[in-house]
Amino acid sequence: MHFTPLRLFILECKDKKAYGYASEELDIYNQQVENMKIGVRLAEAPPAVSYLVILGAGLFAEIAAVDKTVIVIKMLFAGNGGRLSYLIYDAVALSLRLIPLPRNPNWTYTLSYNISIARPYQGDATYALVHTGQLAGPEEGDSLYLWRPSSSSPPWSDFKESSFPDRIDWGANKIDMEFSFYGHAYWVDLVCGVSYCCCDALFDDNSGPVQFGFIPLPLEERGHHRNPKLVAQPAAYRTMGVVCDSFIRFVSIDGFMDPVNLKDRTVTVWKLCCDDQDDPWELEHELSLKTLWGFKGFGDIPKDLTPMYPLLCKKDPAVVYLLLGECLESIYKRKREFIPCSAHYLLAIDMKKKKIVTSVPLAHWIPDQHVSCGFSRYLRDALVGPCDDKGIPIPMLKGPRLIGGYVAEDAIAMKKPRMEPVHN
Repeated sequence: MHFTPLRLFILECKDKKAYGYASEELDIYNQQVENMKIGVRLAEAPPAVSYLVILGAGLFAEIAAVDKTVIVIKMLFAGNGGRLSYLIYDAVALSLRLIPLPRNPNWTYTLSYNISIARPYQGDATYALVHTGQLAGPEEGDSLYLWRPSSSSPPWSDFKESSFPDRIDWGANKIDMEFSFYGHAYWVDLVCGVSYCCCDALFDDNSGPVQFGFIPLPLEERGHHRNPKLVAQPAAYRTMGVVCDSFIRFVSIDGFMDPVNLKDRTVTVWKLCCDDQDDPWELEHELSLKTLWGFKGFGDIPKDLTPMYPLLCKKDPAVVYLLLGECLESIYKRKREFIPCSAHYLLAIDMKKKKIVTSVPLAHWIPDQHVSCGFSRYLRDALVGPCDDKGIPIPMLKGPRLIGGYVAEDAIAMKKPRMEPVHN
């Protein structure tokens, strides 16, 4: 397969600043963020893979969260004591912010290092970064740590207690993904269910605990467990999120937890309705791999590949993205191991018209480092370029209008940005 290199565009940053570091470190981190450039290698048309690029300092980077105009990157810098930091880019404000992860002697992570971007019901420009965790000592209990860019308070100086239903063991849940929808923040455990709260409670001055609710997974999808040595991470075969800014969708692929013949492996799509508190999910679609083979557009794609890593289409409720790839499968001492090792194709499937809208061959694909998001749609006014690998714009004969074809609503953003050095 032949792959055309994607052109690099730099994201314009009019305001760069570091917050929340010790006074003796602040100048160092301000210099770090000042020297950095954020870029994207944009695919020509969706569904395709666009890559986030960081030009400058840093040893490690991965996308921590994306919500509309804001993208949060977790980074580790060289030579600064190994302090993890968040790099926050706002495509509307054209700002780049650098803040440290929470550091507190009484702080321990109850769930994971995941962070959420929470927005109130009204006011898309207002948001807060929210960390879930648990305080020890005299203030023991589940808590939320917040940083609001609009606030003058230092990062993570605001925290709120949390209150969960008695039947929910908050500490036992693991967070696989997060999102905001209609003024509520959702933390998703793809094995157990969804914890949620009202975002307004995160922005008010009420000192009372934030009240959480819980939505279990569909009855047919319960009973799974985590075993990273034998079973793929849940994100390899499940996803959840918002579609068309109008409803929440859950997608699951079988065959990862229990053995299923290749042709019978089935993709199941659910829609959250909330009419029934015990089972609030409505079945939308079921699609076996054998049926998919017969869809128009499947063509000469190999039939020995398994479906994996479902992704949501943000603008078309009829479309679901799937990857087709290879898995490491073996049985040792009666224990089955089934873990994806590579993916070769990205498919956009119209579940209603029963056809493949687009199939895209994948190059150098790292399966668990990609997310589906609409971040690209907000970049039209932020893009500078195309640029060379040093981040220097290349003259364009037809002017900046040429970039319009590269801004796709449903580009797939790479979850671990490529680290590319700045050449002096």
